[in-house]
Amino acid sequence: MIFFKRYSLLNIIIRRCLSSSSSKGPTLYETLKVIEISPDIFIQPAETLFVYPYRTSVFGGQIIGSAIYAAQKTIVKNHPLHSLHSYFLAAVDNSSAITYTVKRLRDGKSFEARSVTAIQDDKIIFECKMSFHRKEQGNLAHQPIMPSIGVIPPEELCSTRQRFQSLLNDKRLPTEVRPFVELALEMPIRIDIRHCNPRDLLTPTSIWPARQLIWIKAIEPLPNDSHLHRAAVAYCSDRVLLTTAFLPYAINIFSSRIRMQASLDHSMWFHDDFDFDSTSSSNQLTDKQIKRTKDIPSIPPKTSVRADDWLLYELECPIAMHNRALTFGRIWTRSGRLIVTCAQEGAIRCN
Repeated sequence: MIFFKRYSLLNIIIRRCLSSSSSKGPTLYETLKVIEISPDIFIQPAETLFVYPYRTSVFGGQIIGSAIYAAQKTIVKNHPLHSLHSYFLAAVDNSSAITYTVKRLRDGKSFEARSVTAIQDDKIIFECKMSFHRKEQGNLAHQPIMPSIGVIPPEELCSTRQRFQSLLNDKRLPTEVRPFVELALEMPIRIDIRHCNPRDLLTPTSIWPARQLIWIKAIEPLPNDSHLHRAAVAYCSDRVLLTTAFLPYAINIFSSRIRMQASLDHSMWFHDDFDFDSTSSSNQLTDKQIKRTKDIPSIPPKTSVRADDWLLYELECPIAMHNRALTFGRIWTRSGRLIVTCAQEGAIRCN
């Protein structure tokens, strides 16, 4: 997008988004919820659709999270979501509602599969396939060790909002950028984002390899519903994934050289079931262990995974070519347990 040249259009979109009954706007829970209007068909009201100040389309993470919310409502058994693969097919604004249609592809003993199609104004905007797997104990269990180098506790870091706030007193802030920053600060806060090694927002330096560590969490407390917390983690995962492609260059979201930034697809694998039942299995190896190398590190104990608690997001962009960037992410609990792996390719066009 050409961020600053579109200020008048963005102003209209954002004011419309902020015109809800509450000045704070819908909560994260409210933005993810969808309303079932008939069997397997759900509606997401226009007033809950969210547009960031430097974009003209609804935030993709909301569409992913709401598709998960809709699909899990159709699950026959209480099988946790373990993977999803989705495509963003068309831009969507917040002028009218989105309809999510769920197709039941499989209801097996171990796996259930769903397809979700999102439509706005008779146009397909998003397609997603999801697979749900019953809780099982296995004899194979290993994971990598959580990063430690460069990881700073979130309590010692400034939030993205605090960093934006400080820009208003920064003498380097260009006059044409100030309205963008002010609009960003007016937006409802749903997730807290804290960079372990933040770049200067106005004069970013190049970083290689393209890798960053970010703490994320939902601002508002969420109910003890594992399906909802998976949807919320999916919402958060899309927020910073593609921006990792900017790291090798002296550009960021403020750069006027960026003409377009759009997610093309989004895949996620959920390695834990996010269970809130304290009596559930710890998901460790059973007694019938398979002989394995002594070099395999132990897996941290299982705890309830919450999207409203701090999660470490490890991101990297190994390749960008032909105006497309491929990014990968790993999401960890503070105890060091790997709970989600995700991947996304996006289109980025620059002058």
